[in-house]
Amino acid sequence: MGQWTPTAEYLSSSIPNTTFEVIPLDYDEFFFVINNEGIDFFYSNPMVYVEMARIYGAGRIATFQPMWENSSYDGFGGVILTRADRDDINSLQDMKGKSFMAVSEESFGGFLAAAGELQHQGINYNNDFNELTFGKTHDNVVLAILNGDIDAGTVRTGTLEKMALEGRINIEDIKVLNQKEYENFPLLVSTDIYPEWMFGKTASTSEDISNKVSIALLSMPSNSNAAITLGSSGWSVPASYSPVDNLMKELRVSLYVDYGKVSPTQAIIQYWYILALMAMLFVIFEVHSRWMVEKAKKVKLEDSNELKDLFADIMRHDLLNPASIVKGFSDVLYMKETDGEKKETLKIISEQTDHLISMIGSAAKLAKLESYEEMEFVTNDVGLILWHVADSFSSEFRKKDIKLDFELEREYPSRTNDVIEDVFSNLISNALKYSPSGSTIRLDIAEIGKKWKIMVADEGDGIPDEAKPYIFERFKRADKKGIKGTGLGLAIVKRIVDIHKGAVGVEDNPQGKGSIFWVMLDKA
Repeated sequence: MGQWTPTAEYLSSSIPNTTFEVIPLDYDEFFFVINNEGIDFFYSNPMVYVEMARIYGAGRIATFQPMWENSSYDGFGGVILTRADRDDINSLQDMKGKSFMAVSEESFGGFLAAAGELQHQGINYNNDFNELTFGKTHDNVVLAILNGDIDAGTVRTGTLEKMALEGRINIEDIKVLNQKEYENFPLLVSTDIYPEWMFGKTASTSEDISNKVSIALLSMPSNSNAAITLGSSGWSVPASYSPVDNLMKELRVSLYVDYGKVSPTQAIIQYWYILALMAMLFVIFEVHSRWMVEKAKKVKLEDSNELKDLFADIMRHDLLNPASIVKGFSDVLYMKETDGEKKETLKIISEQTDHLISMIGSAAKLAKLESYEEMEFVTNDVGLILWHVADSFSSEFRKKDIKLDFELEREYPSRTNDVIEDVFSNLISNALKYSPSGSTIRLDIAEIGKKWKIMVADEGDGIPDEAKPYIFERFKRADKKGIKGTGLGLAIVKRIVDIHKGAVGVEDNPQGKGSIFWVMLDKA
């Protein structure tokens, strides 16, 4: 708890008229206090954050930025290890029939990250080990392996380096199994890299104080007492925790214990594709019948918006539901299938169903937006909204090795509706799709008279002049071979901006290659 006191003092001094107090809680106490709105902010491992977000509507504030040997790095994972003199254990497959120790069932770096890697390599940690035990602390696991009490185990990345630095172990006595290397990641690791622990806010915490805490943490100097005491370089914009959410689903842990479970007979499993096809045909017939009936009644509709709403509802409910069922069945069968050729077929079905679901969702959203004439608008900082939307794509930026250039220099107040986030999300997503690896995406906000001009600049191939006049129309896309899309994204962008009585456009990037998509919004 003592290491967090400087952070509490830093926040209290950075935000006038506030006092921050640190309250240590164990796993069960944490859920009780959250449920009873006993705290405003929390610091937790990624799995606990996902649980808080899904169950209680918690939000992200900032992600911890660790340091090693005076350099910061991103993420953490698990290290799977055995003793260096164990000649009988040289790979993960060699651990079958051996004893294995992890930290605890709730420890993400000390169990779940390794469990995901084992499952990916066809090892069932519940059945394939002679014994599975939990040592409660990372140090206990390492010492149990070195003492010969257990054959192999897993701990969080950084544990071995820290114990070696303290002189408690000789790293040469350790053999790391399934060792991986990642660019700019300095620690021994055996698993995928996942986003670090995060600083979050509860659903009952106001946006005003949340934004002030976010700015304070992101502005924390690396040489401050608060950062040094935590062994960090400060805090970064909150990472996307979807990889953690996906791993929890794969392992069927926590709130996903029953995820994907179905109870059909073997015949249904065997002939699922025929049943799915029949269901789709039945639904299409029903939708067509309903559409024809409603079309016959449309002369009685006083407002054409009612017809648009009806079409959107049919799209969402009558088409999206069966598509989601097909998606669920294909995902379950993909996980159970062992034949490589069949798995590839199931993968294609799943990907195409994702595309269908995306298109249905986009079409329904556009139809719904077409019927909106009046919306509620409140004053928001569009710069902060743009910041949070950009952060939600942090993993995609890292995956494509694309640099994000964006700095908040002031507040940018504008009266907006929540749907404005869809505009920024679509433009940034497009920029990522069409930008080459190693390039830069630049976000900027300029003051133009009584308006804010929000710009998203990429270094892709750009938009041909002949395509610019109609690129914001439905199902109109520039020739982007190999890039998936519904052709509705920019039409949705234009409709939302129109609702805000703003303007949207595209121009060539004056820096050379690429385009600049811009949006004009009134100042508040």
